[in-house]
Amino acid sequence: MNQEIASSVGLEGHDSGVLAVDELLERCMGNIEFAERVLSKFVNRFDEDLAELEKDLELEDSEGIVSVAHRLKGSSANVGAHGLRDRAAAIEAMARARQTSEIRSGLDQLRDEWFRFVESASALAPSSESGNSD
Repeated sequence: MNQEIASSVGLEGHDSGVLAVDELLERCMGNIEFAERVLSKFVNRFDEDLAELEKDLELEDSEGIVSVAHRLKGSSANVGAHGLRDRAAAIEAMARARQTSEIRSGLDQLRDEWFRFVESASALAPSSESGNSD
């Protein structure tokens, strides 16, 4: 059923490791509108959390980095953004080990993955203008 839903909104082939659409739709019980809302909220919050993570890094606040990275890891897993989850988990582990010199590189990788995610997630924009005929 998820393949049919993904196909109907043009999402086939987007489970590329950047965004697991089938997983997101399954978590949202096949409700495309709900999946779009979840994804939109995730995108808005991720931007805020990324800015907070950068601030905590500048302040060398290991506990703040752990907290934000943990939050990013969980929210990324919830929407099926496995690359983001993995990079946030790596930052969390580095912060717990107080490897602050390595966190900058991890943050750069997280940012790169974020840009890839945003490109992939843009395919989830409502397709009402593309000629849905019910």
